[in-house]
Amino acid sequence: MAITTNSNITWVEKYRPKSTKEMAPPTAKVGGHKVDLTEELHRFVVDFFKEKRKINETNKIIRAYNRTHEEKDHKEELKLASNKAAALLEGPPGVGKTTIAYALANDLNMEVVETNASDTRTKNDLEAKLNETTKSRGIMDFIVESKKKLILIDEIDGIYGVADRGAVPTILKLIEDTQFPIIMCSNEYKQNLQSLYKKVRKFEIYPLSNEEVSKIARKIIKKEKISNLSEKDLSLIVEKNHGDLRGVINDLQGISQGSLDRDAKELILKLNRDSTEEIFVLIRDLFQKTNTLIEARSLTDKSDVDYNLLYKWVNENLPTFIRINKEIAQALENLSLADEIFGRIRKNQYWSLLPYFYDLFAGGVVLSRKQRRTDEGFRRIMFPRFTSTGFFSLSINEKLLVEKIQKKYKISDIEAVQDFIPFLKTLCNSSRKKLKDVGEWFELDAKEKKFLK
Repeated sequence: MAITTNSNITWVEKYRPKSTKEMAPPTAKVGGHKVDLTEELHRFVVDFFKEKRKINETNKIIRAYNRTHEEKDHKEELKLASNKAAALLEGPPGVGKTTIAYALANDLNMEVVETNASDTRTKNDLEAKLNETTKSRGIMDFIVESKKKLILIDEIDGIYGVADRGAVPTILKLIEDTQFPIIMCSNEYKQNLQSLYKKVRKFEIYPLSNEEVSKIARKIIKKEKISNLSEKDLSLIVEKNHGDLRGVINDLQGISQGSLDRDAKELILKLNRDSTEEIFVLIRDLFQKTNTLIEARSLTDKSDVDYNLLYKWVNENLPTFIRINKEIAQALENLSLADEIFGRIRKNQYWSLLPYFYDLFAGGVVLSRKQRRTDEGFRRIMFPRFTSTGFFSLSINEKLLVEKIQKKYKISDIEAVQDFIPFLKTLCNSSRKKLKDVGEWFELDAKEKKFLK
């Protein structure tokens, strides 16, 4: 294999489309109906400025009127509806959400102002980053002729927890007052963003087909003059990335920069070592066999599992292995601190902090367990509800129970699993009579009753 260009530049950036015409746009749906994402976002931005110009002209007249009248006679200024001021792109990583925002901005000769919500998660951080941006003119606009702006808020689903409580209302206020269109990106659905979902138009973004990804990959292979990579090898790369184009491009660059005398397949497999079997063993050992920080550190050091993926598995399986409320609270606190550190790592590239991230989410969880039984027995390992592909999954028992709940109440799968079922479990565990009453109301069978115990 050979690479003919500067290997310091990432190929993801090198081959990022500069225009929507250069893109293979991902499939998008709104309310279950397929839409042309490029066309819809183009219309959203153009219509925003048309509507905002009319509103600003009207508000100018209203302000002039209010200055000459008593406060009791003042007229209220107009505001643009939130769903016309902001759009949310929700879909798994690597499908082109950020890319299409930048490509659209280039098409319309606009400047992108980007922030990452998982890095600026508190009310004060978001206000400091975006308040000046959302105004009609910043200080630099008086010095140089400025382009129109497109505001991009990435990883909006990174907002959660007590520390972030003021962030969502702050974003909603920014949307209400903004003088520029806002596009937000999210990898997955989050229950705590319900107030945001109700206000803005949400596009569900789906991965490109393997055929489309392969077509793009072949062009890169040809331009980079990569040899010794067969169609079979390319298919292996594409299939293991599940529609994540960014992952495919990163793999191609990694393979091209590998040792020339190594087999291509060996390099590909080396880039895909996070097997389910290995994760199962690691999670079980972490919760059941490790007792100290040193042991937890040794276990994670030996593992090839991606740290971000491992974090999700630990988070999902924590309640399976830790049953005491006080210990669960301590473990979740450690996971929260780990997430905060990871945010700093990504924002400032402080990779020297990565060992502390591991210590908090792995070692911190282990040390939170004060009471252990020697005969804990078998505990079922659960897949993360929100996987790396961004889709929500239900177990068979949960699915059957959710269906019966939805016959009685109009709620979503996620609301049922995250809010309703935990409440039912608490209720059913309080007395046998409650379990009997709940069972009769929802017409539950023996297995479903057992699931709630």
